[in-house]
Amino acid sequence: MQAILIAAVVIIAAAVAVYFYMPRPPPLEKEVVVYGIWAEVEGENFEKALDIFEEKTGVKVKYIPQSDIRTAIMTEFASGEVQFDIAIIPWAGLIKELAKKGHIEDLTPILEEEGLKDKLVKDLLEMVKVDGKYYAIPIKMSVKTLLWYNPKVFKKYGLKPPENWDEFISVCEALKANGVQPLAAGGKTKWTLTEYMEAFIFGMHGPQLTYDLIEHKVEWTDPRVRESFELMADLIKKGYWGEHPEAEEGVPQFTRLGNGEVGMWLILSAANVFMSQYFGFAPGEDYDVVRWPNPNPKAPKTVAANADYVIIPKKAPHPVAARKLAAWLGGAEYQEAMVRMKGYLAPNLDVPLDAYDPIDSKVILILKESDAIVPDLDDACPGEFQLVIWSKIQEFFANPDNLDTILKDLEAEADRIYGG
Repeated sequence: MQAILIAAVVIIAAAVAVYFYMPRPPPLEKEVVVYGIWAEVEGENFEKALDIFEEKTGVKVKYIPQSDIRTAIMTEFASGEVQFDIAIIPWAGLIKELAKKGHIEDLTPILEEEGLKDKLVKDLLEMVKVDGKYYAIPIKMSVKTLLWYNPKVFKKYGLKPPENWDEFISVCEALKANGVQPLAAGGKTKWTLTEYMEAFIFGMHGPQLTYDLIEHKVEWTDPRVRESFELMADLIKKGYWGEHPEAEEGVPQFTRLGNGEVGMWLILSAANVFMSQYFGFAPGEDYDVVRWPNPNPKAPKTVAANADYVIIPKKAPHPVAARKLAAWLGGAEYQEAMVRMKGYLAPNLDVPLDAYDPIDSKVILILKESDAIVPDLDDACPGEFQLVIWSKIQEFFANPDNLDTILKDLEAEADRIYGG
């Protein structure tokens, strides 16, 4: 009996020792700092959703919108003094660069532990994979290259949304003949013009050309690229984007579309929230959405898509809280909450279709009925080259006759930045 008691004491003592000396997970911090790109309505909706996380965890989320988030995070990385725990950014190409430079955490363990890897849109995850590891989590999806139009203007002139390229050209001609600018450009913003560039490239020659340009496996002077730009140049010269598309401000185009000053605009899915919540236009009456009609009818039905991604810096001040919040933002609870506040597309496939409003439901169906989903071309390129694309596409819309020089300039810069 005494031997049994001694053994029991030894076992208990050993267990206590193991308990006290074994490594324990670090405690959950009570604050997490998030840099983001969402302001006004989007930012307000985000903070409402964050209330759910705060109530569940007791962690206070400090959200700091950034007008120039690229500069903000790059400055902090360069200084070595990182003051944020999470940044929400839309550039897959930049994320890959940050991963290769060792600035951000590998988030693969979060995806695997939370079962998110199989619930998030695969194409969006693949865009931020480096050496088999995922360095970001998509929390908001954006479908690009969607054709928005004004139903009242179309009804007034007896038009219907174009389903093929011939119909698209006919609609443009009819609008122009009636004094309505066929297409909005917003070219002063620069990136809005890349929507057209991408749609013409995959609409003429299929999705693979987009991937090859992103990886610089194909030169920007390639005949297929030139043919896509030549078709755009023809439409620019016909005045479909107005007299000075490169000088149009971006945001006012939403009002111009809703008021019927322009008939159509090829722009991203967030147009729904801008049109309805920012400017008070009625969905289905003042604006609606259809698929972009490919110039080449044999090309696969394709959409460009990207995401707003969560990244965590290596030197995050509150790393445990950052990982917990990142996991929650990738989950269905958060994303459904945002979807129900309108103007938000969820990359988490567990969010039900009935959570969306009628316009966003159309966008989701366009996505599901597509033959291919490609990355947003300029977003997926290296950050430095993305800025080159923005500058050159604006120059092209200002002077389409300078096409050959512009393509040569793009190729020279791509060769330099990608390293030959």
